[in-house]
Amino acid sequence: MPYRRLRWDGNLGDDGQSHARARLPIFRGRRPKSARYARGLSVEQIEAQHREVDRLDKKFGKDFRILKGIESDILADGSLDYPDDVLATFDFVVASIHGRFKMDRKAQTERLLRAVVNRYTTIIGHMTGRQLQRRPGYEIDVEKVLRACAKHDVVVEINAHPWRLDLDWRWNQAALDFGCMMSINPDAHSIRELDHMHWGVEMARKGGVPPDRVLNAMPVGEIERYLRQKRRSSARAA
Repeated sequence: MPYRRLRWDGNLGDDGQSHARARLPIFRGRRPKSARYARGLSVEQIEAQHREVDRLDKKFGKDFRILKGIESDILADGSLDYPDDVLATFDFVVASIHGRFKMDRKAQTERLLRAVVNRYTTIIGHMTGRQLQRRPGYEIDVEKVLRACAKHDVVVEINAHPWRLDLDWRWNQAALDFGCMMSINPDAHSIRELDHMHWGVEMARKGGVPPDRVLNAMPVGEIERYLRQKRRSSARAA
């Protein structure tokens, strides 16, 4: 599979199940604290998780790399649901909307734009919030959000879950033209669902996204350099 990045939502362990399915790197991510439906993490749990990641990185050494990440909820005012001092401890932050879907187009767009300019936002997750055969996406100015992502070096997620496939492939070319980097993510809630990556790859190919515009198609060293550069440039702009 040419694109591989795992946003991990299950428990890390030493049994090799996650290791067997992974190619470098694994992005270790969990749900936002406001997402009680998905067992969002408290600050204390985040600290424990980071110690676990450090232990496993040390154990597996150069053969296995885990990056610390979180999916942080975008609140109604566009802020993220963890304070800056907590967000600063992660290698990457996926900012996503999980509620208040009925805000009008202008307000919802402004909500996303405020998340994009947050210095700790690395990736905007499932931008339109759609769930296929379940609900339509919320109303936003997709072009405006994509332009902002390109301007602020925020990566656009291609969510590979078969209920989402969001961003829709028909927006891929516009995102590329604006200068966006993409990331294909399985939105996995179990080890088995890591195989959703297949659908994200198909959507990226269908929309003409080349591998060099996919963050998690890079070698791990390049990803780490990209994330460090993003953090430095965001700090200078703050």
